[in-house]
Amino acid sequence: MARGITSRKALADMLARAPSTVIRWEDGETAPEGPALEELSKALAVPVDFFLSPRIDGGTTFFRSLVSALKAHRLIQLTRLSWLEDITAVAAHYAFLPEVDLPDFLNGVSYRSLRNEDLETVAQAARDHWGIGLRPIPNIVTLLEQVGVVVASETMETSQLDGLSRWGSDGRPYVMLATDKQSFARRQFDAAHELGHLLLHRAVSQDELSENFKLIEDQAHRFASALLLPASQFSAEVTNATIWELERLKVRWRVSIKAQIMRLQRLDIIDGEKATRLYKSYSAKGYSGSEPYDDVWPLQEPTLLADVFRAVVEDGGLSKEELRRDLPLFAHDVESLTGLPSGWLLQEPARVVKLKPAPSPHGDGTSGKLGEIIPLPRRK
Repeated sequence: MARGITSRKALADMLARAPSTVIRWEDGETAPEGPALEELSKALAVPVDFFLSPRIDGGTTFFRSLVSALKAHRLIQLTRLSWLEDITAVAAHYAFLPEVDLPDFLNGVSYRSLRNEDLETVAQAARDHWGIGLRPIPNIVTLLEQVGVVVASETMETSQLDGLSRWGSDGRPYVMLATDKQSFARRQFDAAHELGHLLLHRAVSQDELSENFKLIEDQAHRFASALLLPASQFSAEVTNATIWELERLKVRWRVSIKAQIMRLQRLDIIDGEKATRLYKSYSAKGYSGSEPYDDVWPLQEPTLLADVFRAVVEDGGLSKEELRRDLPLFAHDVESLTGLPSGWLLQEPARVVKLKPAPSPHGDGTSGKLGEIIPLPRRK
């Protein structure tokens, strides 16, 4: 699935074997022998150990779209999300990861009974719990990592998937964000949206997600708006709700102009007619393709796992070769999922060469003492 091979016949053709052989492997009727494992490892670009490691499925996975045409893309990202869990387990073996700090703000209340005002309350409760108050959130990816969420950022090769999230089998929350056609402001909202799922919908089953997909997505969307633009503070800063004012507020709140218009309408600060005029001005300025600052602000990237593995090698005394042996995937997948530079895991550190102290040009320089500073009289 991770390699986009959705047909067992296609895999069998790659291995020059009968499709029935692959079917028996997948159904557990037979197990591939050593040479077959080596062939699988080469064909699918994963270590042999990958096929020998047990895996436990996590909780319900939330996608921004359940359109059937995206099934292949969803399967790829679902598998890579599982791989992110495997990599995190190795990181947690070597270092203390941030504790998960996502309380049950619903206090046992079902998501089905949540009203719009309840979502506002939950968003503000989260802000207060994390010490944000009414301030803008400058980088929500950093916030997610601080409260114990493991975040990855990858190209998903489709504009229909912005991100996905779930609670892992290890009790830790995971988020994957797409880099396709992304901007800073859009990523802020996508990450806040996935955080909404983690906080509001932890108990939702896969069947419930399918049955109530529209409601669940709308709740995550409204939560994201309330989290990024707290009602009391944001509304106090809006004076005339013009496009130029929303451009200014985008700099402060790091939220897109389009998301601000939607928030203003939901807060009843503007009516539908005013919102329509703003959307028309928005389109007339060409902002539908790219808003101001989208080409200036660098995309915020997760750093937690990359920092752990760098520290393990640079300060922990573990060689990259030893680290590669511990990891459940080959270097290119690990680097992509953790945000490490391409090729980093394969590059051995340079030899450290200790230089002798340079001889002093005056005398033997053996005393190691500084010269005496002689004050000179100032000329009048």
